[in-house]
Amino acid sequence: MTLWQDREFRRFWLARAISNAGSALSGVALPVLMYSLTGSAAHTAALAALTAAPYLVFGLVAGALADRVHRRAVMVVTDLVSAGLLASVPVASAFGALTPVHLMLVAGGVASVGVWFDAAAFGALPALVGSENLVRANSAVWSTATAVHIAAPSVAGVLFAVHGPAGTLALDAVSFAVSAALVRTILRPMTTSRPPRAVLGADIREGLEFLWREPTVRLFLGLGLGQAVAGGAVSGLLVVYAFRGFGVPQDDPRVGVLFSALAAGSFAATALMPAISDACEPRRVAATGLTAGVGVLGLLVGAPAWWLAVLGVALWGLTSTVVVNGITVRQLITPDHLQGRVGLVGRMMTFGIGQPAGALAGGVLADALSVRSALVTAALPLAVAAVIGWSQVGSESGGELGHGLK
Repeated sequence: MTLWQDREFRRFWLARAISNAGSALSGVALPVLMYSLTGSAAHTAALAALTAAPYLVFGLVAGALADRVHRRAVMVVTDLVSAGLLASVPVASAFGALTPVHLMLVAGGVASVGVWFDAAAFGALPALVGSENLVRANSAVWSTATAVHIAAPSVAGVLFAVHGPAGTLALDAVSFAVSAALVRTILRPMTTSRPPRAVLGADIREGLEFLWREPTVRLFLGLGLGQAVAGGAVSGLLVVYAFRGFGVPQDDPRVGVLFSALAAGSFAATALMPAISDACEPRRVAATGLTAGVGVLGLLVGAPAWWLAVLGVALWGLTSTVVVNGITVRQLITPDHLQGRVGLVGRMMTFGIGQPAGALAGGVLADALSVRSALVTAALPLAVAAVIGWSQVGSESGGELGHGLK
């Protein structure tokens, strides 16, 4: 039986595709709503920070508990909680009661339960399809997610003109409810029968100790942190950049185009990465991506026309995704029994610390100075990371890692 003949996998894949489509709509609708309510770049960036910060709060515990719980139950419950939170936004808007605090609570709540969903889903797919089908299954899930994030933001821009941003969030609520229903109907076990270890703290400590001892993992984590700080500023300011930099109206479909361009650039990077990895060792790839990112931010700052801004955002998606090749390096070096814990610590550092810090700093600077000044400042952590990356090119184990990625 092929992967696509497997009913259980098809339901898992469809659940993720529908949920990702809804989340892509919300990724545009929530910042547009926040800016329309406050007119503040800082508030809009704070919303972006809240979507990433829960990894810092829950990452260690969620990662260590992922193999100790019934994964199907966790995925269903978290999907339903997300659906309820998102549905509250159009209801409040219909009664004229929607506030910035309400949006913050919804964004933070959905992101928080999403950490637990991810922790369960990381282990659910291998248990569902088996090791022999895992590479193809991961490819199917993530390529679909990338395609959805290219198309959905532009669709969101059209939906804004018909239903408004708040009404568009109702579609994301429905997507989570449908995802929960599909996951609930999967009959094959998604939890291993392996008995849990007795001490949770020991699991967490073991992952942290490995990360601290392994110099190559530390290096790529540091480079990723610099990229995450800059990326947080860019993603948190995309809506404000369109509104203030180019006078795009809040209900204009062009707002969604920027998000689609970002996803398209990321998709191009994933397609190019195998060839890039064959040609260059990972340290050089990361250093080149960071250096190119500085130039791309310069393009965004100086872009005199809308089409150049769209091109710049697409190039940003490409260069920032190239830097993320460090995740593959980490997977190659990390022992199998530590993969989940080390992986979530990496997410905590980048998504839980770097991205929120960059988003908040970018928003404050955009209000105090200008959006373009904030983007100039965002280039600083990239430049520092690039200098560190180039200083390590050709150092010990770099060549071996390059062969490992081929």
